[in-house]
Amino acid sequence: MTERDHIDRLVLKWGKERPDYDLAPVQIIGRVGRIYEYVDRALEAKFAEFDISRASFDVLATLKRSGPPYRLSQRELMKNLLRTSGSMSVRIDAMERDGLVTREADVDDRRATLVAITDKGIELLEKIVPEHLLNEERLLSGLTVRDRADLIRLLRKWNLALETNSNDQRYIHYGMVVLPPRVSLERRRAVGLPDVPGVLVHAVEPGGVADDAGIRKGDLIVSIANVAIDSQSTLRKMLNKPGPAMKSFSILRGAEALEIKLSATST
Repeated sequence: MTERDHIDRLVLKWGKERPDYDLAPVQIIGRVGRIYEYVDRALEAKFAEFDISRASFDVLATLKRSGPPYRLSQRELMKNLLRTSGSMSVRIDAMERDGLVTREADVDDRRATLVAITDKGIELLEKIVPEHLLNEERLLSGLTVRDRADLIRLLRKWNLALETNSNDQRYIHYGMVVLPPRVSLERRRAVGLPDVPGVLVHAVEPGGVADDAGIRKGDLIVSIANVAIDSQSTLRKMLNKPGPAMKSFSILRGAEALEIKLSATST
């Protein structure tokens, strides 16, 4: 029997308390959260040996890999590191006091400030990186080479789905990215198609389940097994619902109504 971890035990308890809950997402999100905590602690401990925080290391590493002259605008740093303006300013202030970076005016944009890594910052980075990579290797020691390759592929797929456009609240499943109903209506109206409730397929993963079934970008998923798809949560519920191995999709491709069978056993 496979050894149970904390999330397995959590899911078992919830299953007894509320068997009606769909706990499948917890199996992934819960583990990602706990793994992040372990990794974050280990990384912070290593950086502390060099009297630097992980956030400051990320700034130095971003500047160094940008290439000569190892300088970026504060806005570019914020975008790269997913930081807010306030938190980035505080971080740069502290690093500037420590002599790791300098600020200078952007001659091409008087509203912008450029941040550059100093020789001291580069020297510190060169000391940290080898130790940091060894630390990360240790954290991954429980995975085989094959495990790592599979994990890289899946994490890339997930990351791309989240990066595509988080403002659209896109949702990916069965190898397809779909948009929420409001955005779906706006997209159809923009090309002169009639208002029909449903979720619009924004992207289809080549070779995925949806692609094999014949679903294409721009298709509007109207119903599954005669149940109207009026939200992403309804779509998720229908895709996860036990039943026939083949699920019947009613879609609109433009104004043309189509029926598509999708294998629920291939996900």
